[in-house]
Amino acid sequence: MTGDEQHSAEGAPPALPAVRPVPTWIAPVFTVLALVTVPWTAYLAATLPDDIRTRNYRVAWVGFDVGLIVLLLLTAVLAYRGHRHMVMTATATATALLIDAWFDVVTAPTGGDLAVAVATALVGELPLTCLCVWIALQVDRVIARRLRQLERRAEQGSRPRWRYRTRYRG
Repeated sequence: MTGDEQHSAEGAPPALPAVRPVPTWIAPVFTVLALVTVPWTAYLAATLPDDIRTRNYRVAWVGFDVGLIVLLLLTAVLAYRGHRHMVMTATATATALLIDAWFDVVTAPTGGDLAVAVATALVGELPLTCLCVWIALQVDRVIARRLRQLERRAEQGSRPRWRYRTRYRG
């Protein structure tokens, strides 16, 4: 009796080979990238001016917010369709919201503008960031639960709950 037949005879499905979700070279490359970024960040911290007047300030913020709108809508569309790639858009949206909150607060002038930026971050952007992260984590759980259900059905040999009805007109 072969290994697969033995597993089938015992009722347990054969074990699937372990699959790495990403190639092994990814972790070292990203570690090196992070380490190279440390001195660059220290250099910027020492050399950038504390205050600067810039061109295209409005274009930069409006462009960023347009990108955020696209991410929110894409997440909504993929959620409506129940698409598993919503994990990526929800994660990207969470990241963009966090960046938006950070730059709104640190670039706001003092006084009322700063209070509005902090309030917007605390009431809007940060809770929405948490919701997007929760959504991304839930998609993985839903997929895992669905795979377990399918595995149980396969083990029980159950038929699907639906059938295609076809008419043959000859």
